[in-house]
Amino acid sequence: MTSKNKSPRNLAESVCAELRKRHVAFPDERIIVDLFETTYYSSLRTEESEPVTFHLVFLDPAQPDPKPPKNPVKDRWSFIPFAEPIEFSILNVVKIAKSSGLTTSSLVVWPGTEGKLFIWGLVDQQNRFHKFLNRSAEVEAERPGLFQVSVEGIGVIVVYLRYEKVAELRVNELIRNSLDVFGESPIRDLLAPGIADHIDSLHDNLPEDLPCSCYNEEIHVQQWLSVLCRILLRVQKLKHGGALLITPELARQGLNVKYRIDYERLQGALATNAVLKSRFDCMELSLLEQDESKASDIPASRFLRLRRLEKELRSSKNEIDGVIWFIALLTRVDGLVLMDRNLAVRGYGVEITTSAEPENLFIAGDRLGSEAKLRPAGYNHFGTRHRSMMRYCFENPGSIGFAISQDGEVRVISKIGERLIMWENIKLKYYSYVSKKK
Repeated sequence: MTSKNKSPRNLAESVCAELRKRHVAFPDERIIVDLFETTYYSSLRTEESEPVTFHLVFLDPAQPDPKPPKNPVKDRWSFIPFAEPIEFSILNVVKIAKSSGLTTSSLVVWPGTEGKLFIWGLVDQQNRFHKFLNRSAEVEAERPGLFQVSVEGIGVIVVYLRYEKVAELRVNELIRNSLDVFGESPIRDLLAPGIADHIDSLHDNLPEDLPCSCYNEEIHVQQWLSVLCRILLRVQKLKHGGALLITPELARQGLNVKYRIDYERLQGALATNAVLKSRFDCMELSLLEQDESKASDIPASRFLRLRRLEKELRSSKNEIDGVIWFIALLTRVDGLVLMDRNLAVRGYGVEITTSAEPENLFIAGDRLGSEAKLRPAGYNHFGTRHRSMMRYCFENPGSIGFAISQDGEVRVISKIGERLIMWENIKLKYYSYVSKKK
């Protein structure tokens, strides 16, 4: 009988299968299994009472950069070798893990001549990848190695091939897919009015003479959704747990708002950023299309205007980042953060006073909440934060509840039709899963 519990060996098998499918040469599979077993058991240890988290790349130190670009960017990664390689053992990994970081640098791991794994050095400048992954940058960064591994918590290992996630081992569960509820889904439909308001505000503020080629509505829709994801990711990283509730204007019954505020800065900041980006892209495109033979005829004032726009755009991005931090920190106060459909905060420390338990609860098996893939769940199997959100959302259709556990799990709750549905394993970061088709 096949066990439902998955192990580091199962994760290794998934990675090896994907490498074979891509015809990528790699060392013996037993070495890959040893890599993930050592990584997994290291994550179960602590160092000075803190969890062991780190990032590693499976990279050949003899050929760390086989195909360097002709014109590398200044902040491109580089390989920093140790004078002597260090054995890749649980004890050594626990000790050296703090010299790497999930958002800054990586340990370089590769087998020696006899197939034994060693830590050969470090790779720097990993910030760009993690900024893009967490929706804080717009351009993908180059990634070193055959594959990359993030140890994000106790028993939590995530494996990437560049920007494709191969699989995630979460203690004893192997996750091969996540639910993109911000794409086509009932949750996206409930968010649509707020997105429509955002797009309407752009139309009111964009210059009338802006060419159509400089305005892409879908980009601004995705930015709106990305900001919501970034708030949830920021709360997740605080490791405190929290909850956000997006509810229609009139659906306020059943809420006791302890700290009432009207924080509407995000909506304005998003609109300003979208307008600035459209103007900047248009002016930059115009200059790039200028015939080189006429370059001397371009007034210096145009370049100065472009630089000013660039500075304003950078300032606008910083404003949005600051707003995201502000909202995320509100979740550290007991109670939820209350938001309207335009992502304006209307209060925090909010207590849900609705007492009637939901008549049903289902876990979604896909992003659409398809009836065939719904499975019944027990209301009492969840904690206080989740149960209160379930009660409110069941009584107030059109509301969306986001519950973030202390361990980082993000769940989305809403009533669709007559069913209360909860989505787990939500896709918040920028990545795609590897295709399961040959």
